[in-house]
Amino acid sequence: MAQNQNNKNEIYTWSTQEFDHYEKGTGWYLTFSIIAFLLVGYEVYMRDWMAALTIIVAIIAIYFFSKQQPREIDIVITDKGINVANVYFPYHNIKRFWIIYHQQAQQLHFETTAYLNRFVIVPLNGINPTEVSDILKKHLPESTPNRETVAQRLARWLRF
Repeated sequence: MAQNQNNKNEIYTWSTQEFDHYEKGTGWYLTFSIIAFLLVGYEVYMRDWMAALTIIVAIIAIYFFSKQQPREIDIVITDKGINVANVYFPYHNIKRFWIIYHQQAQQLHFETTAYLNRFVIVPLNGINPTEVSDILKKHLPESTPNRETVAQRLARWLRF
């Protein structure tokens, strides 16, 4: 165990990508462009200018997010909380945790008491989920069932 400058004993640390990144080829962008063009075309045909503008803004945002590369981040579990990329979550601000671990996803999830940043997802990427779970069970309740949301499964299926 190492001691850091905030008097918190480090129990477990690892580095990971901040999110799972999927390479998107020409086919992905072509399909995205066709669907986007059809959606905007439909809204223009229906003379719903606000919806067309909203879809255009969403298309631009999705395009830029699809190009974003993940940063390497450090995760530190201490005796007082969890530090994710220099954002500290004390245990008293975390309601529960669960681990998703199957062929398509290996992630630590936890729910905080915060209003805006309520759910935090940390990729495990090769880290032993049992060790992480055993450590966190000493400080937090583990939630069941441990499954992804529909939005997370859809995002992975769309390779986003």
